[in-house]
Amino acid sequence: MNPTPTLKSRTLTLRAITQRDTNDLFEIYGDARVMEFASDPTFTTVSMVEQMMESVNKLATSGESYEWAIVENKTGKVIGTCGIHSFSKCDTVCEVGCLLNWSFWRKGIMSEALQLLFLHARESGIKTVVADIDDGNHSSIALFKKLGFQKEEDGFKRGL
Repeated sequence: MNPTPTLKSRTLTLRAITQRDTNDLFEIYGDARVMEFASDPTFTTVSMVEQMMESVNKLATSGESYEWAIVENKTGKVIGTCGIHSFSKCDTVCEVGCLLNWSFWRKGIMSEALQLLFLHARESGIKTVVADIDDGNHSSIALFKKLGFQKEEDGFKRGL
């Protein structure tokens, strides 16, 4: 699998995360509203973003996780992240995760970004995507149901 190829739509580009994204990522990871249901705490310093980016690079190098910056084409601003990780032994099942700058919620952006990501995942041999969503995260539940995910015992799942 090409870890993080650039993926494009009319309005968005998904690309590898780079150092120049630090401030935009801090806007996302430093916002308690965005991080409410995330596995990480709200970031309080830019150095936490830098540590996260270092971790993203290491995980991509090892093949454990691939993370994309979601870039708004008209401004070039990084407005979110999405990625796939926790691959099954046969590399046909993975988990998806995503975060979006609060200013861009409820505009269909994450739906568009994840559709690009899922197309790439399918072309890379992934057959099933799993989303581990907290019960109280109603916005994410609605998003993933809209994208065709079904609630199962161990999370939301969708075949590709």
